[in-house]
Amino acid sequence: MKQDPQFSGEKFEWQLNAKIIVFSLVLFPLLIVLGFWQLERAEEKRSIVNEFRTNQQAVPALLEDLLESQNHQYRSAWLSGELDGERRVFLDNRVKYGRPGYEVLEVMSLPNLIIDGRSQRVLVNRGWVAASLDRRELPQVESISGEAQLRGVLYHNLRGGYRLDDGITTVTEWPSRVGWVTVERAAELFGDDFYAYQLRLDADSIGALDTGWVTVAVQPEKHTGYAVQWFAMAAVLLLMTLIANSNVSRWIKSK
Repeated sequence: MKQDPQFSGEKFEWQLNAKIIVFSLVLFPLLIVLGFWQLERAEEKRSIVNEFRTNQQAVPALLEDLLESQNHQYRSAWLSGELDGERRVFLDNRVKYGRPGYEVLEVMSLPNLIIDGRSQRVLVNRGWVAASLDRRELPQVESISGEAQLRGVLYHNLRGGYRLDDGITTVTEWPSRVGWVTVERAAELFGDDFYAYQLRLDADSIGALDTGWVTVAVQPEKHTGYAVQWFAMAAVLLLMTLIANSNVSRWIKSK
């Protein structure tokens, strides 16, 4: 009668457990994929942070700078124009300080900003306001009358992210509440041509509400830490599978 290798330490032997083998074959590739995914996320966030630091060091963009075909993401900008407080968009589900609220977006006219023969407008994000307890009521926001110089940061929506399907194709009543907005969608909602970047107002700018924009929600180092955890779990799984299907622990002790 052959002795169970789990209790024999004379030589290394296998005693395969089919269920454990199948479980490991399914789980191990998943852990490796998750680890490399987190490394990719870390590299993406690192690129975003580097882009932010580089463009923040550039001099603030003026109207003529917007005409240049280059990367303006996160670049400071000083733009003068009039905000349309009549056609206002409330971006829904913006939680801050643990409270539900909205981001307030309005249109700024820039007649001299002409691209491809068409006058461009700029989508201006004034910042966050708290939501009313009654969902039927939108917050009261003071409009900015006349021409004003606005200071902020140019921003284009990053790829990915969650978008709430609000079912809105055209706006029939202003102000409007929407689940998501980009400059591309703003062109549909407002029926105007929009510049490729929105302007997120600085805290000390005219018209600013509650700002404090977050560049990345999770720092690259944290994603790298997550990757290390996934790879460590994969290594532990391999070790446990080896121990469960052989007498390796007894064999090592006997040596």
